[in-house]
Amino acid sequence: MEVIYLGVDVAGASNTWVAGLSVGDHGLRVCLAPQLTSLASIVTTCRERPVVAVAIDGHLTMSLSAETGFRASDRRLRELLPPDCRNWVSSLNSLMAVPVRGQLLAQHLAPLVGTVLETHPRASLLFALGDGVEAPARAYKRGGEAGAAAISALWVRWAARFSVSIDAPPEGDGALDALVCATTVYLFHRAPEALLHLREEGPLRGWGPFYVVAPGG
Repeated sequence: MEVIYLGVDVAGASNTWVAGLSVGDHGLRVCLAPQLTSLASIVTTCRERPVVAVAIDGHLTMSLSAETGFRASDRRLRELLPPDCRNWVSSLNSLMAVPVRGQLLAQHLAPLVGTVLETHPRASLLFALGDGVEAPARAYKRGGEAGAAAISALWVRWAARFSVSIDAPPEGDGALDALVCATTVYLFHRAPEALLHLREEGPLRGWGPFYVVAPGG
């Protein structure tokens, strides 16, 4: 049976993306092309298709010790990023509905899917691809021609690094992020040593641990 590793970029109701990967004859292949979706549609996909694992770009846990909105995992990730990139890691308190949507999705997926993870695709792109990706990693969410060029450059290197084949390259930062999320949860099952577990502290509630591709992983 062909199993599916799903990635979800949670944003607002009109800008949430999903993508799926499966194992092919020559590496990974995109079996669910990146697409805009709803939370209900993601749950239906996981109910009707052999999805074994999901990684979500969104805060899936909350801690009583993180009253500022930055969990221990967020602080650790910020420390690993270049100083001018630390604003990629946002406070839970600043994200309005996105954490609520992410946790709602994770709660509904937990009875259906064996693995539900939190991840941060932008950090994973920077950590996994090494020298030469700093500029496109900074630029790919800016839109316009510069953003599109950065998305293309990042995808070419990501697809080569993790042997991912796709019929049409991703268009838009949400599409790229969903594919990175799907790759991350695949690695959790098949090459967990390539990932970094961003651990939490203190009383914690939520729906999944936080992993990114390890720097140099």
